[in-house]
Amino acid sequence: METGRSATVNLPQGWRWLNSPTTAQAEALQLFIAQKAKPDVIDRLLQGLLAQRRNGTWQTTHDNAEALTALVEYSKLQATPPNFEAIAQLAGKELLTAKFQGYQKPSSEVNIPIKDMPLSNNDLILKKSGQGMLHYLVAFRYRLQGNQPGRLNGLRVTRSLRPANEEKVLYRTGLFATEPLKVSPGQVYDVGLEIITDYAVNHVVITDPLPAGFEAVDNSFQTSTPYFQAKGDSWQLAYQTIYKDRVVAYGDRLEPGVYTLHYLVRSVTPGTFLYPGAEARLQYAPEEFGRSASSTLEISEK
Repeated sequence: METGRSATVNLPQGWRWLNSPTTAQAEALQLFIAQKAKPDVIDRLLQGLLAQRRNGTWQTTHDNAEALTALVEYSKLQATPPNFEAIAQLAGKELLTAKFQGYQKPSSEVNIPIKDMPLSNNDLILKKSGQGMLHYLVAFRYRLQGNQPGRLNGLRVTRSLRPANEEKVLYRTGLFATEPLKVSPGQVYDVGLEIITDYAVNHVVITDPLPAGFEAVDNSFQTSTPYFQAKGDSWQLAYQTIYKDRVVAYGDRLEPGVYTLHYLVRSVTPGTFLYPGAEARLQYAPEEFGRSASSTLEISEK
C-alpha cells in the first residue's frame, strides 16, 4: 500500500505465518535499494518501516535486527554530512542565518507575524554556501473570518459537552456547528472527543484547544474535587497532557473503529469567546487529519 508519505508491504493472509510484517518491510527496503529504485519510493518504504515501531522499537529482537540491517543499507545512500550556511532574506531584510554542521541541529525556523509582513510584492531569497543540500518549506498561515466547518481528511472528529457526572449532552459539533454553545459560569463540564478511523493509523496526535472562558480541571492534584469525574477514555489514547490553552493526547496505533477521550473543564469567565475545533492528525503524515467545526462559546448567567 502506497500513500503520499509511506509505502507498506502487505503480505497475503496465508503467508503471515512464514514471516513478520517488519521483516518483509525491511527486506523490501533492501531489495529496492539494490535495484536502485527511485529515491521517493525508497523513502516511502523507509517511512513505512519506521511507522511499524511501537514505543520506539520493533516488536521482537529478530524484527529489530532485520530493521537495523535495512537502515544500515539505507544510510549508505546518504551523502557526506552537511557543512554549510544558509541565509533567508525577505524584502531585502535578513530573516535568519543558520549553520548546519552534521546532523546535531538538522533544522531551523523563523516565524513572521502578519502585521510585520511587507505590504507590497517582495522577493524571498534563500542563499547557501558550503557543502550539502538545503531543503526548505515556506508557509503562509492565517485565520479565516467567522466560524469554520470541520474537515474530514482521513479521520473524523466530533466534540460533545455535558454537565459533569451526567449523561445528557448539551452540545455536539462535528463537521458543522449551527449555533453558539451557552453555559453558566462556575460550572464543571465533561468534554468528550470521538475519533473515528476506517483504516489502521499510527502515531495519532489529538489536540483540543480551550476557549478563553474555560480552564481544564486536573484531577491528579490532591486539591481537585473528587466528586467530579470525567467519563472513561479508550485505552489506546494515552499520555493526556493539560496545558493552559489546550489538552493533548496521543495514540500509538488505532485500528479501524471509534475512540473516545474525555476531560473536565470549568467555566470561569463570563463573556463570548471563539471555540476552535478539536483536531486529530497523524504525527508523521499531517496531511491525514480530522477537525471538528469551530463555534462560539457564551458564558453568562441564565
